[in-house]
Amino acid sequence: MKRIDCDVLVIGSGPGGAMTACLAAEAGRDVLVLEEGAHHPIDSAPSFSLAEMDQKYRNAGLNVTFGGTSITYLEGRCVGGGSEINAALYHRPLEKTLREWQTQTRIRGFEPEQLWPHFEAVERDCNVNLVPGGNGPACDLLKRGAGSMGWSTREIARFWSYPAEAPQTGLLTGRQSMTVTLIPRAMRAGARLMPNTRVVKLLREGKRVLGAVAETTEGGARHERIELRAKSVFVCAGAVQTPRLLRRAGFTHNVGDTLQLHPMIRITARFKEPFNDLAWGVPTEQVDQFKPGLTLGCSYSSIPHLALWMGAELGDKKQRLRDWRRTGIFYVAAVGTGKGKIRDLPLVGEPFIRLPLTQADLDRLGEGLLRLGQLLFAAGAEELSSPVEGGPGIRSANDLEALCKALPQGKMPVSTIHLFSSAPMGEDEATTATDSFGKLRGVENLYVNDASLFPASPAVNPQGTVLAIARRNVGEFLG
Repeated sequence: MKRIDCDVLVIGSGPGGAMTACLAAEAGRDVLVLEEGAHHPIDSAPSFSLAEMDQKYRNAGLNVTFGGTSITYLEGRCVGGGSEINAALYHRPLEKTLREWQTQTRIRGFEPEQLWPHFEAVERDCNVNLVPGGNGPACDLLKRGAGSMGWSTREIARFWSYPAEAPQTGLLTGRQSMTVTLIPRAMRAGARLMPNTRVVKLLREGKRVLGAVAETTEGGARHERIELRAKSVFVCAGAVQTPRLLRRAGFTHNVGDTLQLHPMIRITARFKEPFNDLAWGVPTEQVDQFKPGLTLGCSYSSIPHLALWMGAELGDKKQRLRDWRRTGIFYVAAVGTGKGKIRDLPLVGEPFIRLPLTQADLDRLGEGLLRLGQLLFAAGAEELSSPVEGGPGIRSANDLEALCKALPQGKMPVSTIHLFSSAPMGEDEATTATDSFGKLRGVENLYVNDASLFPASPAVNPQGTVLAIARRNVGEFLG
């Protein structure tokens, strides 16, 4: 078996892994980054297309949790991880959220004033910007509806680089993902990147991890096995794959038992006037009136996406899709209260996740759908698709009200793109898997550095928080 040695082995190349590799390499460490997926350029496929899903998503996006209501979740499986496939929206969490985390699991060195410099560095290094000169007709529609209801909205910044001239054009081409920012920086500093390489197991010896065994894959076929030896190992494979790998190695204390997510329901709305302009990419305006518990917004609304979320009961779907410029996809995202368990299915090669959608989650989603419907009708919507599978189209807020009071388990297409909290950090040994800086408890040289570390929901898109906390933790590691 071929053997490769390094100082720092980083498993996973998403935001947490990219930040870890970049800073460790720039500090002079010999860094090796493993990525199960392939290395695709940012423009290798049109954004949000089926081709992109085949290239960059795990299982082409078909991953589900199990419970009374199954929840579809998305994971990146490519160099750059989730940063390559998400909407690139950037949030700082509320100061209140950070203080609650600090208290909940007794995290050392976690005062907001200690964290803000890390967020500022992320904003600078990853080109976090607002859209110059306005943010598109779908955002204007959302603001109009919210204004009619007396609700506040806010434009969300993005990891995005805008052209100096005509900034409103070509907005699908400026994403500042990890393959554009931190991965190239890490490689310029000497880090080695091995895509198409899947970790089979971690190598343990007493209280140390010696490295890992991995196998190279390409086109789905297995090739050679490699033994990787390292002085320190960072597992940054995401909130599902990180606990899978740790549990497979026998590290089970508070690992994979507390997965949380933001459940989301999408509906479509048809208007009298056209507003759906795909050149603007994902609309960046959100209703923040009901945060942190609820977020209302608009999704990228291409014809394939509209067909997916339009529902089967709106009559002639083909005719409606021909009129796609008058139709958009809108969402409500909630802070979930259920906690899921992640277990490995070794013969299948996939995780089994059991996560309940609680009654509190259903009540909150129902509240959000009602408010979203009120906003859309106030903005001039003619008809909404039903959030319940097979339900009839909705033509007034009154029609929606009765339905939203009692959303049925198992009858709605619930999804999520935000997963976290499956190996929480802190000094409370009864509830956490790692110490305050991500070092796995009881092991001398094994670290977690991704969204798994969150003690609870950040109530916002987690990518900026992952990067800031990863930066903080690597700084502590480098000493």
